[in-house]
Amino acid sequence: MRCLAFWRALVVLGVAGLAACSPSLNWREVRLQRLVAVLPCKPDHAQRTVALAHLPVVLEMVGCEASGALFALSHVRLDQPEQVKTARADWRQEALTAMRAGAVQELPFKPPQPAVSALHLVAQGTRPDGSVVVARLLWLAHGPDLFHIAVYGDRPSDESTETLFLGLRLQ
Repeated sequence: MRCLAFWRALVVLGVAGLAACSPSLNWREVRLQRLVAVLPCKPDHAQRTVALAHLPVVLEMVGCEASGALFALSHVRLDQPEQVKTARADWRQEALTAMRAGAVQELPFKPPQPAVSALHLVAQGTRPDGSVVVARLLWLAHGPDLFHIAVYGDRPSDESTETLFLGLRLQ
């Protein structure tokens, strides 16, 4: 009888151990136009028309929530590469305004390719309910394509943010 109880306890501990080891982040490769990234969860897709650089553009988005953070990739294609700088400035301002950013810091970022320009920010702001939100925001521009990569959360994990940002590549 004691042997049976021992094996039951061992099975229960083994199952509990397996559950404790299950990853909270399930990384998978995602493509958005020419951008290849890894997201820690199964993404939802959306598309809408927005105004950037005083032009209507189609904004494509892919995103998901995992471990208390929102991971998002977005893309717009502009008519002319010269419009990218103005569009990025508009998008930056809109993103910071939406999160009511108070503290913003620009960080270095090495783009995935030499011909890609990058803008990398960390910002702290507030959600509509007044709670604090921290964002790591990255814009990559290549030709007429402008990509926005973002992680929003109470305190986004540096490890998961770096996994996302360092895994970016353009094809």
